[in-house]
Amino acid sequence: MRARPRAVTLVACIACQVIGSIPLAGVAAAHVKWFVTCEPSNSPIPLQVVLTERLLLFSALFISLFYVACKMEQAAIGGFLMDLLERATTFLRERLDVLLRAVAAISFSLLWVDGTVILTPELKGNSGWLSAIQLLIPIFLAWRATLPAAAAGIIVLYGYGVATYGVFHMLDYPVFLGLAAYFALSVTDDARIAAFRLSCLRWSVALSLLWPAMEKFLYPTWIAPILVEHPELTLGFDAATVITAAGVVEFGLSFAMLWTPLMRRLGALALAALLIAATFDFGKLDAVGHLMVVAILLAVVAEPGTEPARCRPAVAPVVSGTALLAAIFLYSGLHTLYYFSWSAAVAPILSGAGLLAVIVLYMSGVVHALLPVARARLRKPTFELGVTNDDLRRPLGDFVILQRGSRAS
Repeated sequence: MRARPRAVTLVACIACQVIGSIPLAGVAAAHVKWFVTCEPSNSPIPLQVVLTERLLLFSALFISLFYVACKMEQAAIGGFLMDLLERATTFLRERLDVLLRAVAAISFSLLWVDGTVILTPELKGNSGWLSAIQLLIPIFLAWRATLPAAAAGIIVLYGYGVATYGVFHMLDYPVFLGLAAYFALSVTDDARIAAFRLSCLRWSVALSLLWPAMEKFLYPTWIAPILVEHPELTLGFDAATVITAAGVVEFGLSFAMLWTPLMRRLGALALAALLIAATFDFGKLDAVGHLMVVAILLAVVAEPGTEPARCRPAVAPVVSGTALLAAIFLYSGLHTLYYFSWSAAVAPILSGAGLLAVIVLYMSGVVHALLPVARARLRKPTFELGVTNDDLRRPLGDFVILQRGSRAS
């Protein structure tokens, strides 16, 4: 019975945090390239400038909160929240496919009506065949049998964006590839494929929010004009603090969608709330641009997926902190590789890849399996001198005498 009051208290705290974070929503959730003139080929600030004490402080705060949340998920309060969300999203879960098809149809219809964009507000294009595809996609979404055709149309639009703006720019929007995969796999009733397409959708939207969060660390000057135009978003703090905090918040909530079911649900719910709140500051452009993303986030809240075997609270701090550093290094390295030279990109790319390898080894259990081997190797010289486990339990004086006798012999 004590779990219920605790759960009520936690829900109240979460609600207060969401309400309190609404002023920060514009910084954390608004897509910078939609409102500020940005040149993706500009050089990011050096990594030694990015890795400041401020970033380490906010990262430590995120890691601590993430660990506590993971521990609470395994307690009674976690079960209570899961049951609460299960009941609250029953209606949505039963109509998930209808929701996504309807919102996608509305989104692409709005693109067709606008006639000047490809997929998102900053991706400009006004070709006649482009508008034709944008019009055909909502029509194909009306029937289940033609969903693969709608998926093909989305892929064509994404490919046109790659051809026009480059691969690196389009790394901001893997959500459209995930959406295309979801629709392409919707023609079958196989349960495993259904789970896989939802996983594609969840991973793609998480990466679409996680990757642009790196801009707040590497391109803080892009965010500064937004804070100048909306000074209320700073809450009285200096711009550097607000930008760093917004980047960590966006990364943390996005990363949560790659973890356990409750963390996925809470992360998606918080991001949906931030994106909706951001529309009050940035208007209908932000609302239309994030309409599809919000619908997918609600789908994650309704259907978070299965429990991963390796995502334990004990590994959460190491994996989450390492993932943040890996994302910063990889963003900087891939940007340098795409726009400048491979020689300058080698160090950050290898650093990011090495950090990802640490995550894989840590979560696979290899590190834990090696610990007994390391302990055995540390004890090996002792056993070579003829000392047994029983000898190790003797008083220190007896052990020294035994060791001397062993050398004399």
